[in-house]
Amino acid sequence: MNSSRHDRRRQRKLERTRECPCGSGKRFKKCCGVKTSNSKKDAPAPPISLNTSSNRTIMGLSGEPGELHVINQFRGDDPRNHAPLQGSPGQYTVTFVLNRPGYNLEAENKFSFATGLEGDSHLAITKPAFVPPGNPEADRIKIYGQTEDGQFVFTGYPNKRGFLGKLISDPFGALSRNDAQQKAFRALAPSLSSWSAHLDIPLEIYQVDTLEITTANSQMSYTNPFWEAPFAIMPTAELKAELRGYSGLYREALGSSSNVYTFLCFFKIIEGLRARRKRLQRQAKKTGTVITLPNEVLPNNADDVRTWLNAIFPIRFEWSALALDSAVPPEVRGQQVSAVIESTLDPLRDNVAHALLSNKGELTMSADELLHVQQVNKWLALTKCISRRMLKNDFPAEYLPYLKEDGTVVVDS
Repeated sequence: MNSSRHDRRRQRKLERTRECPCGSGKRFKKCCGVKTSNSKKDAPAPPISLNTSSNRTIMGLSGEPGELHVINQFRGDDPRNHAPLQGSPGQYTVTFVLNRPGYNLEAENKFSFATGLEGDSHLAITKPAFVPPGNPEADRIKIYGQTEDGQFVFTGYPNKRGFLGKLISDPFGALSRNDAQQKAFRALAPSLSSWSAHLDIPLEIYQVDTLEITTANSQMSYTNPFWEAPFAIMPTAELKAELRGYSGLYREALGSSSNVYTFLCFFKIIEGLRARRKRLQRQAKKTGTVITLPNEVLPNNADDVRTWLNAIFPIRFEWSALALDSAVPPEVRGQQVSAVIESTLDPLRDNVAHALLSNKGELTMSADELLHVQQVNKWLALTKCISRRMLKNDFPAEYLPYLKEDGTVVVDS
């Protein structure tokens, strides 16, 4: 017992003498630790990770958003070892890392926790980029947000050039890490949107880290890099005008930094192809001919999902369990593609595209609601895969003609 107390005291001392995780460059006890040292009621400071970054392989499909969860294990029969994986009701802090659109903070195959990222934006808040009037020595900003969940306080820290790089919430109560992320986003996003609208600058969130204070378990958002592909495309005839339009929309989807916009592009491809099929059916009926539409059914198990993906992706790695589950979530496996579109994807499209406007054209909800973004992230990979599957079915001579249904690549001799 005495050894355990000694270890805890030693760990607290070690944490307080390390550099503050806010990125200020100061020691923790001289920075954010000032608040926690003044009152026993203050929540403990977030633990400081020594290893903040690592190289990684693609976890899921390329370009897909995801989350990395870190679960700590404590010595002995510590009750924190039995905490739910998603987190327990308690105190949380959430860190938002910003970046300038088009400029990644890390290399494509590397990820880092917020403690290892400086962040960046077009908003100058301190020297040397900007000298705040009346407070020239200011080294951070405070943001206060009031929502139906209560009052939230965020501290904004500059990077070395004086531009806002990250925002860290004060501890607040939440039911889980996802609940904490939603509450913090709802409280902070309106301020970012207001600044963006007033100053005409983008304020893009690059990454969100959520920390459960009791267990120090955390989650980090990330976006998979795209696969590098060799220039090995089979020669084809001139693309049909219709396929050129869909290909252009597909490229637009991949080039966007907004997952919501990417989802809408992929869904528009699906929507357009379904309308095209109805048109072809009407034309066939008028001429007395018969047109057979493909029977599109989502695969029913992991092995079938793997084969299904191999038939629509010419460049791929070994499909991980995460990739299989994100490409075809277990709850929709074995269902007709048309049924999933109508029951899941179409309502989601309505929520993010049409629910913003009432019949009179006035805004009816906030675009800063994270819940819709999280739903989009869940179904984005499937929407992408369905669009590819439908393109292959509808343009067999032009789109992926060299891929058999078992994934075998046909080489034209």
